[in-house]
Amino acid sequence: MKLSDFDIDFIKFKNEKDQFHFEMNNKFFGLKENSLYHSGDIDVAVTCERNENTISVDYILNGMVTGECERCLEDIQLEVKITHNELIKLTSSESLLTEENYISIHHPVYNVYDTLYEQVCINMPLRKICENSTKKQECKIDDHLSTSTNEPIEDERWAQLKKIIK
Repeated sequence: MKLSDFDIDFIKFKNEKDQFHFEMNNKFFGLKENSLYHSGDIDVAVTCERNENTISVDYILNGMVTGECERCLEDIQLEVKITHNELIKLTSSESLLTEENYISIHHPVYNVYDTLYEQVCINMPLRKICENSTKKQECKIDDHLSTSTNEPIEDERWAQLKKIIK
C-alpha cells in the first residue's frame, strides 16, 4: 500500500457523480509516521459529485481501530462510524493552490489519505480508555489500585522521631 493508492483523479471521472471504496487497515496506519493508531479495519466509501468549479466529496467510514488505553496501556478496540462532507474548489490561480481545499483545474488529482486519517483521529473519544472501548471493560490498572491497602505504611524512622519530640 502506498499514498498514491488514495489518489482520486477527476480527469478520469466517468460521470458527474462517482463512488470509490478504500480499506483502512494496518498498512494504512503504517504509512503515517508516529501514527496514533497501529491497526484497524475500516471500510471507506467516498462519493464525489462534480459541479462546474467545485467537487463535493462525501466520506462514510465504518469499522474498528485499535489504540492504546491511556491508563493501563492495554490495546483497546474503538468503534468508527463517521460521515463527513468536504468541498473542493477547482482553480487555475497559483496562489490559491497552496490552500487546503483547492486543486488545479488543469491537473485535478486529490489524495484523500490525510482527510481519512484526520477524520479517524478527530472523531475518537477524548479519552481513549477501556471504558470507552467496544468491550466497555474496566482498566486493569484500576483493579490493582482497588486491591491495595488504604492504610499508610509508616516508616520506623518517623516513629522514632515522633518519640523524641514528645
